[in-house]
Amino acid sequence: MNTFVYFLLTFGYLTLLILGLFLSKKNILNLTNMFLLVIVGLVYDNLIIALGRFFGEGKLLEGLSFVRFLLHALFTPLLILFAWSIAFKLDLAWAKKKFWKIVFSILTIGLILYELFTSVIGLKLRAKRENGVLTYESIESVSPVMVILVTLVLVIMGIILIKNFHFPGLLIGTIIMTLGSVLAIWISNFPIMNVLEFLLVLSLLLTKRFQIRNSKKPNT
Repeated sequence: MNTFVYFLLTFGYLTLLILGLFLSKKNILNLTNMFLLVIVGLVYDNLIIALGRFFGEGKLLEGLSFVRFLLHALFTPLLILFAWSIAFKLDLAWAKKKFWKIVFSILTIGLILYELFTSVIGLKLRAKRENGVLTYESIESVSPVMVILVTLVLVIMGIILIKNFHFPGLLIGTIIMTLGSVLAIWISNFPIMNVLEFLLVLSLLLTKRFQIRNSKKPNT
C-alpha cells in the first residue's frame, strides 16, 4: 500500500514540476523558481523510496539513498531565497533593500553548508523495512535546525502575503505541513508527512502563480 503511495507522490510531484516549468517558461533563471529544484529533489526522493523494495538491500540502494540526503541538504534551504524573491517581485518595500537580499542569501548558503557538514559528510546509513517499504535511513539523528528555520521563514512570508495581499495559500500550506509532524507521532503505518509535504509544495506553486498574476513587472 505505502509503495503505491510513494509512486503516486512521485507522479504528483512530476505533475507539479511540469506545471511549475510552464509557469516559469518565460524567465526560468529567476529566484522565484528555486522551488522547482525542491520539487526535483522530492521526485527523486519519493521514487527511490517507492523502488527500494525492488532494488533490495545493498550498496546500490544505499548509494541512491545517500543522494536523497544530499539533495535535501542542497535544495531545501533554497526555499528561503524563494520566499524573499516572491516578496521582491511583488514590490514589497523591505524586500527591495539590499540588506535583506544579503541576509536571505547568507542564511540560505549558511544552512546549505550546515546541512552538508552536519548531515551529509560522514553520513552512515542503515536499511529499514517498514510497512512494505525498504529505505536507508541515517544511523544518527538528523538535526532539525534547517527545517525549523526554513519553516519559520515560510510562515513569516505567509503572514506577510496575507497582510499585504490577502493571499493565504503559503501560510495554509506551511501550517498543514507543521501540524503533520504532530500527526506523524500517532500515525506510524502511513506516510502522512510525505502527503502533507506534497500539499506544502502545492502551496509554493500556487504562491508562484499568485506572484506572476500580481507582479507589476512583466515577464517574471
